Amino acid sequence: MIKKLLIVLVFSFSHLESSPLLDFTIQNHPHSITSLDSNQNDPSSLWYMKENGLEESEIQNLTEENFSKYDWKRIKVPGNLTPPKENEKQKRTVILAKWIEMDVDPNIQYSFRLGIINDRDRTYLNGKLIGKTGEWDSPFPQNYDKLRIYSIPSHLILPKKKNLLLIKIQLYFQNSGGIEQDETLLGPSTNIQNRFYKDEFIKLIFLTIYITVGSYFLFLFIRRRKDRENLFFSLFSFSFVLYNFLRNQLKYELGFSFLEMKKLEYLTILLLIPFMYHFLRTLFEDKYVIFAKILDGFQLLVFSFFLFSNNIEHFNFVLSNLVQPTWILYVILIFSNLIRNLRKKEKRAIYITIGLTIVLIAAIIDTATNRNYWVFPRIMGYAFLFFNISLAMILANSFVKLNEEFEDLNKNLEKKVEDRTDALNESLNQLQILKEKQDGDYFLTSLLIQPLARIENKIPEIKIESYTNQKKKFQFRGKDGEIGGDICIVGSIHLESGEYTVFANADAMGKSIQGAGGALVLGVVFQAVLSRAKSSYTKRRPPELWLKDLYVELQSVFASFDGSMLSSVVLGMVGKNGYIYYINAEHPWSILYRDGVASFIETELSMRKLGFPKNNTHFQIKTFSLLDGDVLLVGSDGRDDIGLMSDTENRYINEDETLILRFVERTEAKLLPLVKEIENNGEITDDVSFLRIGFQSEIPKLSISEDIRTKFLMIQSNAKKGNYETALSDLIPLLTQFSHPNFHSLAGKIYFHQKKWIEALHHLKLAFNENPSKENLLYMIAKSEFKLGKIDDAVIWCERLFLRNKTQKQNTKLFFRLLDHTDNFDKKSFYLEFLSHEGNTI
Repeated sequence: MIKKLLIVLVFSFSHLESSPLLDFTIQNHPHSITSLDSNQNDPSSLWYMKENGLEESEIQNLTEENFSKYDWKRIKVPGNLTPPKENEKQKRTVILAKWIEMDVDPNIQYSFRLGIINDRDRTYLNGKLIGKTGEWDSPFPQNYDKLRIYSIPSHLILPKKKNLLLIKIQLYFQNSGGIEQDETLLGPSTNIQNRFYKDEFIKLIFLTIYITVGSYFLFLFIRRRKDRENLFFSLFSFSFVLYNFLRNQLKYELGFSFLEMKKLEYLTILLLIPFMYHFLRTLFEDKYVIFAKILDGFQLLVFSFFLFSNNIEHFNFVLSNLVQPTWILYVILIFSNLIRNLRKKEKRAIYITIGLTIVLIAAIIDTATNRNYWVFPRIMGYAFLFFNISLAMILANSFVKLNEEFEDLNKNLEKKVEDRTDALNESLNQLQILKEKQDGDYFLTSLLIQPLARIENKIPEIKIESYTNQKKKFQFRGKDGEIGGDICIVGSIHLESGEYTVFANADAMGKSIQGAGGALVLGVVFQAVLSRAKSSYTKRRPPELWLKDLYVELQSVFASFDGSMLSSVVLGMVGKNGYIYYINAEHPWSILYRDGVASFIETELSMRKLGFPKNNTHFQIKTFSLLDGDVLLVGSDGRDDIGLMSDTENRYINEDETLILRFVERTEAKLLPLVKEIENNGEITDDVSFLRIGFQSEIPKLSISEDIRTKFLMIQSNAKKGNYETALSDLIPLLTQFSHPNFHSLAGKIYFHQKKWIEALHHLKLAFNENPSKENLLYMIAKSEFKLGKIDDAVIWCERLFLRNKTQKQNTKLFFRLLDHTDNFDKKSFYLEFLSHEGNTI
């Protein structure tokens, strides 16, 4: 009997060791909320955790007796689960369990608040499903930041007994999951829900405050666009509100896709630190350093990656391992800026440093919470209030200071207005005195220019008109005047070759007084050269050489100013035969009006402005023959620089240099109608001047009969064949009847080929005097003079052709040969400059 009893006792004790006691939590009161959280000081409060899941049948059959046969671990809840030892390809599944002895009131509905579960879950009470969240085995995240609240069906509760709360969780992230944050509670549903909505709506109230502050700063920026710090803070506030709303549990009430909300959350968090940096940078007017630009570029690159991707695991990895370390660099930039301003004893920096330090501490705590280093409520939404308070203090100080200044202004306004008025009147008087002095200078300068800009023409065949309109107008002691760089001068000289009218149209560089100074210099030198034309030496000078002398004097004077005074100009001289000698130094091209058609007599730039260094290289005298009824118009660039209106009512400066030709044709080259036409088509924006040279010959044109013309052509044909004696015997009788320049030209050429230099010289000069455009006659005259031993005369004729045409190689060689023969090294050196760009060899 005793033996049997011992066997029964041994069996009973062995059975007790195989069924250890289970830890459980007791609900203290049916009307209060009971915490299910683990307590570090109470090991029995730890939850049970099992890797891998249980089948539905196993969950339903779990009891106190068979619970211990499974491999359970004890863990702290809420808290992050320990990472798995090996990476699993499939989603990790765990079981969390808690035994609870429930004391319930049958008239009260109860609920579990299970905190934030990562990610999807199925929750059971006593083996029966009471709630679930998320789609099981989905490749996409479901609701890993959602707080779970499940109502408990009353019939599933075992009063005064142990009830098994079991949560089956499938993790989205391999290294984190479970009930990560918040708290686990059991209590009446009304109390649970009230506590939940109270917490979330308090957060929304704070967000409402922040969005109001952000809107206020945006309004400040709209009213004052240059204060960009207001824009950056409003953008930061709006981003902060959006981010915290996306962390609020009430977002799930909107019904949006979790993936889209989470993606927007990741995009928004990227903007917070850069916006804060730029707010403080612009507030304290700090430089946008290259290092900050690199950081911004990196944030923009990550932002683009997040925008076009949908992989939350990638988002989490990039944010945790790449982006958040760069925030430390932003913080260094921010606090280095604050420290600099603190050293300057900037009050705003003190307030902002205090507020920003609190925000930074909260951000560190929240970041650690997000990384599951500890379980702690998010406090950033509350801490940001301190930063807003610091800004409010800055604004308050600004408003107080502004109010004090306003009060001071009101008290002393009348006195300040009087002082300001006196100061303005004094400044105005000083300006009026200075302006009167300036206008006096303008007036005296204009008086000096007026006698220089004379129009004197003694040739009846030539009709000259001038027009000058300077842009700068002034009034001095009741007298109106104008001043500028445009000038027109016409004078007369008498040379051995005949009477000539000399003209100049110039546009000196610079506006008003500077341009007038250039015009004054040009006028003085021009008139001085004209006055010297009465000397016997000057009278013997041919037109080409006289014009060259005039140019050389002007160029040397302007060049002495070392480039500070330049002038474009057309210098010319015309005889009673209408033959014009002229040079164009970077002046607008002259216009010929003939038979109702206007055209330019030039097609390319040949010389630079007066005063331009080494300008002799480009020097060239051009010639042109006016016919009866021709009009030559010379004008400054003001004729082209007129303001026009486009089809879209936009003003632009004319760039069509041929527009003036159409104006000339419409007005038939009449000067005043031409100016009126220009004004009607646009606004004159510069000084404008014109010289109009009309030619009307009073000498009838020499004509010959058809019979004489036929004889001359036959004589010319014989001469070309080399029958010089026959040609001369027939030509001499014609010359006695008709002294035509073509007859003399042919006779001179025949004698030239026969080397009868005296006869050749006689006929060639007669032909050239009547037709000075024939450049080949110049060379033959020069060579004839040389052969007759008249070296000085030969030099002059060679020089005339050289000034017209440097590319005539026969003449150029003869010219420099004669200069060497006469030991005229100065002239040779001078003219060698003319050849430096031609590439000629002598």
